[in-house]
Amino acid sequence: MAEKLKLIDLAQRIEFLEAHLQWMQRVLESYGIRGVWLSPAKAAALLGVSRDRIMAEIETAESMRVLNKRGDLIYGVHYRNIQDPNSENATWQVHVLKFEEILAIPPDQRKVLS
Repeated sequence: MAEKLKLIDLAQRIEFLEAHLQWMQRVLESYGIRGVWLSPAKAAALLGVSRDRIMAEIETAESMRVLNKRGDLIYGVHYRNIQDPNSENATWQVHVLKFEEILAIPPDQRKVLS
């Protein structure tokens, strides 16, 4: 039977985890990562895929969105454009955690443009 943790042990563990979290935040910030919304290039490095793969996913999602079809990626949840609406070129960002969930879906189970 596992020994119950004493309050002092829990406090020490929390203190350790908080220090570890602060350290990890500093490391991420040193690489320009300050949240879960990242450019495709930065997201690619974290997700282990190429920037081109991320852009292809966004392009497919945008094509489906224009046709009012629902795909795996949802604008505003998985990806977004942070550029001025009057601008011709989009500045894409992806939500790394949500996007990772989509990449985990087996290819034969993905919704594709037909």
